[in-house]
Amino acid sequence: MCGILGVVAMWGNTPALTDRDLVSMRDTMTRRGPDGAGVLQIENLALAHRRLAILDGSSAGRQPMSTPDGRYHLVYNGEIYNDKELRAELLRMDAVPGGFRSQCDTETVLFAFATWGPAAFGKLRGMFAIGIYDTRRHELHMARDPLGMKPLYYHHAANGELTFASDPAAILRHPQIDATPDLTMVSAYLTTLRSTLGHRTLFAGVHTLQPGERAVYKAKKRSLDLYEYVEGAQVGPYMPTEEATEIVKESLEDSVQRHLRSDVPVCNLLSGGLDSTILCAIEKERGIDLRTWCAGGPEVPGEESDLAFAREVAREMQTQHHEVSLTRKDFTRDWHMMVREGGLPLSTPNEVAIYSIAKDLRSAGQVVAISGEGADELFGGYEPALQSAWHFAGTPGDRRSGGRFQLDSMSWVSPTIKPQILNPDAWEGARADNFLLEHYDDVFSRVKQEVGPNGSQIDPFLRFQRHNNLRALLQRLDTATMMASVEGRTPFADWEVTRLAESLPMSTKFIPTRSSPGGGVAVATAATGKLVLRDAWRDSVPSSVLKRSKHSFPLPFEQWVEDTGWQLESSPFAQIFFQKKVRDTVVRDPNANWQFAWPMMNLALWGDRWWA
Repeated sequence: MCGILGVVAMWGNTPALTDRDLVSMRDTMTRRGPDGAGVLQIENLALAHRRLAILDGSSAGRQPMSTPDGRYHLVYNGEIYNDKELRAELLRMDAVPGGFRSQCDTETVLFAFATWGPAAFGKLRGMFAIGIYDTRRHELHMARDPLGMKPLYYHHAANGELTFASDPAAILRHPQIDATPDLTMVSAYLTTLRSTLGHRTLFAGVHTLQPGERAVYKAKKRSLDLYEYVEGAQVGPYMPTEEATEIVKESLEDSVQRHLRSDVPVCNLLSGGLDSTILCAIEKERGIDLRTWCAGGPEVPGEESDLAFAREVAREMQTQHHEVSLTRKDFTRDWHMMVREGGLPLSTPNEVAIYSIAKDLRSAGQVVAISGEGADELFGGYEPALQSAWHFAGTPGDRRSGGRFQLDSMSWVSPTIKPQILNPDAWEGARADNFLLEHYDDVFSRVKQEVGPNGSQIDPFLRFQRHNNLRALLQRLDTATMMASVEGRTPFADWEVTRLAESLPMSTKFIPTRSSPGGGVAVATAATGKLVLRDAWRDSVPSSVLKRSKHSFPLPFEQWVEDTGWQLESSPFAQIFFQKKVRDTVVRDPNANWQFAWPMMNLALWGDRWWA
């Protein structure tokens, strides 16, 4: 897990920065890679890297890494979970002159590209962001993993120079790239808490590769072309529960085994919920000595806290369990620090809790943390949202598009009230949220086509959660864990597990509550999600966990945010962007106006970080 950086000028030119500039840009990402650093500068190319050594910590794994003939030069962030199979295939093809020199998967990625070109990206199973330069063809190739676990940002200047990095802050340290807010995205963040939508980010001119996308920059033509290199799976026909249970169990167990490969200590994030408990159960069955971490707070009642459920699981599975207590003071301090150092507003306040856990486990010598992200979005765990989607799909009188329904369902600050929230110039600059509305419609149209003819009326809504919600959760995990120099791994959010999950019929994942025409309940049981997971691990997971309703860091964030209310009064960015009446209302009672307070205060902290 690392931080990557590259600057490519047009052929015949050199990058418009000094050696000192390059190192300064690279070292904004020191938290991503505290174990080493490297640079490479040749002709029109400058590459830089910060290393978090997970596999083969020797000098043989240093980056930037080049092929022996000097044609290809690579910077890479991530982990490849089919490394063993790819290495065997490359050796059979005699594609690695003299054999591999390290046990690091970086070398595998390098020779995979040297052998198969851009087709190599589709062969990689894992999480990754890659930049690789071909000195013979004078082309930069970039790629991002299919689920978007690893970030990759880029800036294409008017003079043709292309800059890419793991963090936008690294790009904006370039002496000729200005930090300018994208007002359309700033408004979109108020509604979605997303710092990226499509290719856009909160910074004008700074873009992001989308999950499952690759790019080619031709230095002789200064052209940049984008391509999708993966496709989602169509929903398959009916499948008996027993068969679905068997193949899901086999697939997830294989994914967990692959995600455990490491030369440094590995631990688990354990909330006491179904997803993290299943992962621990799989590891325990393999005889692994588990170390687990959970966060809670002294202000949360015991019966509602993750801590109580996590303790029960830890006792039953005999893990070495650790608890992190997050206080109001801790929350405010870490929230402000994360915005200041990361250079972006946070998504949800849970991001602070994840950072607190990551910081604690790193101090205990752990470097890799297994986490349960992905189970809800792939196996139907957000029951109220799916139940609501089922009702919407069956209501002919509701003429909203599927994308608009999703936006309305998940909005923090609804687009309909933005003219009363934003100052007129800001609302005009945001262009009335047209981009936001079009983006949600485009994504929903795409997933509706992707599910195929066997999909139920609910399938597009569940698939939308993967394309939209899961991206944000994985970005949240990456940001929070890397802030503490920890690698977060997600066996559920694995591309092979994803394709399997999305090929299963909805009946194996979620059953809605159906109401009779008279309003009575025709089916006695409530809406139930993640059915196949509950069936597969019914004998391995405590019954209290199987019955537990969905929780996500049940901490009193709404109350704690009051300590930052002053920010809206003093913030120059907030004064320019938000109407005074709204600022005054939120400052008087942030707790009661939580849905406005959290995104507005994050934008104030972010805006003042860059422009105050």
